[in-house]
Amino acid sequence: MANDTTIIKRSPFILIRTFVAIEFMAFFAYYLSTGHGSYKSEFYNTLFLHNLLSYEIAKILFLSSAQLLITIYAFVRWYTESYSVRPGTLAHQWGVFFKKDKTIPLNKSMTVTVSSNPFGKWFHYGSINIENGSQNSSAVLTGISRPADVMKSIERCINPQNNHFAEPDVPRLLKADEHERLEFKSSLRFDHKNGNVNRELEWATMKTIAAFLNTKGGEIVLGVSDRREPVGLLSDYRTLRRPDSDGFENHFTQVFNMMIGPEFRHLVKLWFNRLGNDELCVIQVAPSARPVYLKIDDNEHFYVRTGNVTTPLKLSEVEVYRRSRWPSRITQSA
Repeated sequence: MANDTTIIKRSPFILIRTFVAIEFMAFFAYYLSTGHGSYKSEFYNTLFLHNLLSYEIAKILFLSSAQLLITIYAFVRWYTESYSVRPGTLAHQWGVFFKKDKTIPLNKSMTVTVSSNPFGKWFHYGSINIENGSQNSSAVLTGISRPADVMKSIERCINPQNNHFAEPDVPRLLKADEHERLEFKSSLRFDHKNGNVNRELEWATMKTIAAFLNTKGGEIVLGVSDRREPVGLLSDYRTLRRPDSDGFENHFTQVFNMMIGPEFRHLVKLWFNRLGNDELCVIQVAPSARPVYLKIDDNEHFYVRTGNVTTPLKLSEVEVYRRSRWPSRITQSA
């Protein structure tokens, strides 16, 4: 829900990396302490401890204690640091001995980017950069586990209205003509003319969804004929390993993630409605806060909705459209 507060913690791998660095520094400190031993032992003999502990034992105890204290401090610092995001604000809490807190307002003009180095991609962590052209309204969330998923929570709080979908009125939709925000399709993947699975039908649906995301959002009604008579989704269901609405949505999500990207999945909701003996699916799509590209055969395509038609844009046209549709450019970096 949009009213919930999401708590974001830094990746545990950051803590492990810190522990490794501490071990390395402890080894380096021990190596340095072994040099010029006679000089250091003579200095130690001037201390009152030399009557209680030998120089070698005192050295090991000192280095072990320092290593333990630094390790505890690193853990407590990692444990106490967190980010909390809720509609309109992002708060950062940190500090071991003195608690600190910084609140950053979130608004639609902000740019959100995700970046990961090769090491971070391997262990699924990275940084999230939030910028608004003002230093007081910018933040960098470093070492975040699965940053693309976290970015979705932030985007929902920047655009909380995108998290709300109203249950569709299917009879009313079937009485309307196709327009900029409405389209009808007989199936997701089953070709009723040829009687087999046709991947181009999935591509056609994803093209329309991408166009809705890049324009003003919209709805797709699946399971109706060209005359808008219900034909149902049974033929689609029979092509799936799990022949029901859950299997249908799972397959839809797999295709969507592959062709559009999982970071946009929260902008799409599937509703299953029974009309007589037939089950239909209404796909509701909210407008995206940043450009969406459709991936087909290792190529990226950009679509918009013009009237009741899904229209591809040329590369030269995309940049012009981006500037007019999203004045503040929001991108995701690799």
